[in-house]
Amino acid sequence: MDQTVISGKGDAPAEVCSRIDQFYARQMQALDDGDIAAWVDTFTDDGVFVSNGLPDPVEGRSGLTALGGEAVARLDAKGAIRRHFVFNVIVEPLADGVLRTTCYVPVFDTVDGVTQLTTSTVMRDELVGSRDGLLVRHRTVTRDDLLAKPGRGNST
Repeated sequence: MDQTVISGKGDAPAEVCSRIDQFYARQMQALDDGDIAAWVDTFTDDGVFVSNGLPDPVEGRSGLTALGGEAVARLDAKGAIRRHFVFNVIVEPLADGVLRTTCYVPVFDTVDGVTQLTTSTVMRDELVGSRDGLLVRHRTVTRDDLLAKPGRGNST
């Protein structure tokens, strides 16, 4: 029996949802391990990363490499271990083969043996298939802590 996950906007077979879960697990663990090259390889060559926590969108693998490298350097300077947890993933298959996902990603840092929630985010991706598997074509990360500040628009 083919199982389908209902997202409210479209249907995705359970195997697609499982593939996406595994993709995010590998991607986030690469980032958390500081393997920026492996993390960057999960984006298309012209991949875009947008966040309300960044002044400008980051585009392309060189920009993503710099972004990831800066994050690792900041964490290393603090002696922090970072963990991203991806859950409540909604998958919306689009007509052109793109998979649109929306999920929650709380981020935890451990410093000196103390683990704290660093930030709560919503991540929205456009995933495309390649011969090597899924790749992020466009990612938007919305930090919840920045939504309540004056001058910051609430994203939907």
